Amino acid sequence: MKAGSFFPSLKYSSLFAMAGDDCSLFFDLENLTEKQKEDHLTNVELTAMLQIALTCIGNSHDHLAVYDAYKSPEWNRILLRYHDFYKRLVDQVIPLENYSYHPKFNFYDSVAKYVNQNKGFVDVVNLYMTSGSNAVIHKNEELLRINRNVNSKKHFAENAPSFGIPTPDTMVVNKSELESKKVSDFFLKYNNKIILKLLGLAGSRNVAAVNSVREASLYVDEYDDRMIILLQEKLDLENFTEMTVDLCISDEDIKIANTRKILFADGLWVGNLISESVKVSPEHKEILIKVGEYARYHGYVSPEGSNCGIDFFIGKNGEISITEINARWTGGLFPAEILAQINNKRDAIPFFDIVPIEKKDLYVDFIDKYLVGEFEGDFAILPIGFGCFPVPIEGRDYFYTWQAAIGDLNAFKQKKNSELGNDVMPTSDKIVL
Repeated sequence: MKAGSFFPSLKYSSLFAMAGDDCSLFFDLENLTEKQKEDHLTNVELTAMLQIALTCIGNSHDHLAVYDAYKSPEWNRILLRYHDFYKRLVDQVIPLENYSYHPKFNFYDSVAKYVNQNKGFVDVVNLYMTSGSNAVIHKNEELLRINRNVNSKKHFAENAPSFGIPTPDTMVVNKSELESKKVSDFFLKYNNKIILKLLGLAGSRNVAAVNSVREASLYVDEYDDRMIILLQEKLDLENFTEMTVDLCISDEDIKIANTRKILFADGLWVGNLISESVKVSPEHKEILIKVGEYARYHGYVSPEGSNCGIDFFIGKNGEISITEINARWTGGLFPAEILAQINNKRDAIPFFDIVPIEKKDLYVDFIDKYLVGEFEGDFAILPIGFGCFPVPIEGRDYFYTWQAAIGDLNAFKQKKNSELGNDVMPTSDKIVL
């Protein structure tokens, strides 16, 4: 069965099967460093929220693979409430009878067995990204090679300029070269304001601002000397705005699907601003389409339309700089697709957060009370997804949540804190537009 990262569409039926795949694109999961193991596990657990969000993105003829933890009484009750939210929000959702349940570990082996037992029940298997962990599904070494190239920060830095794509000045080195003169000169050139990037993992976990060669060396201390490192000039956020778009790349054309402003908290990506005020000019669109042409030239394309995310900066004087390409689904695509279905006109701030497990019913009741499309006030809430694994923090168990504040963000924060307490969705209090 055909597999890939296809843009969601009514034109074909999908089995959505998405788990934590980023790390296995470039690394052997059996030989990770301790930090990589920790980050990979976090990514796997965060993916649970994406699985649930797909219920609202998919259609009645689609199928969905989720973690088997959602069958437990504790989480299944919450799952049923989310399914009800989605049915109240949009015209079509993936029916509960089209769910299949798979273990957190060996997720794709289980999905592959499910596919083999149900041949022809959908047109495609829709993956978050083509990677080593889901090779048992796609069974396509050439597709894996293409994705390793197009998702590679190194490949993009080395090849994008020849396509007329403006990028920040970037130096590619191995760890063994960090103490060299050329690296020291590069740091001096940009006043020791450098972004260090590594291959693999998502959500800024392998991207860090460093202010000296020594700081860079400490950041990569656990890796061997062959580790590929990108050193990139750091763009001043006082003069630049960081944004992202999704492209749908098909044989026939390349379309910009949505545009978002990136939001960070404590140095990590937490969500986006989706608003009619977040736009790109025709000149910027030309550059973004060039990135799609770059991806298509290197083989990332399908008749169905493959999804590709682009991170970029726009300066106060209108200059644009492309920092990264993600030939896969993106975190921002999920809320953008749901918001498009509900025809929302107000500013939306989708974000990841955490909630104490003992407050999960209060949290879901809060969503029900202020559900977008039903509650009329300064703000409303869009439920996107929720996790099913405990997240221990300082002796207390939390779970991951994904939601969007619609309308007045400050009004949302005040109501959230007064009704639920500031231990519920604490990250949202740090988000500043």
